[in-house]
Amino acid sequence: MLTDLENAMNSFINVFHKYSLEKGNYHALYRDDLKKLLTKECPHYMKKKSADTWFKELDINSDNAVNFEEFLALVIKVGVAAHEDSHRE
Repeated sequence: MLTDLENAMNSFINVFHKYSLEKGNYHALYRDDLKKLLTKECPHYMKKKSADTWFKELDINSDNAVNFEEFLALVIKVGVAAHEDSHRE
């Protein structure tokens, strides 16, 4: 049986692949893929930053795609913001 954290990790991978595989690439989210992901999976945080702003911030190696490691930076940033929000409520 997987732990809660292991299930969360699998969830991150599944969400990444749900959008990356729209174009058949396991390893990259393109600008429109990321916008769909953010709109459907993180609508609250889309109010704070546009998809283009997120894309520019996450595409660290400037290859016009967000790989899984770059996607994890999004997970961390949104996770930190969600944690902060949880203490305000």
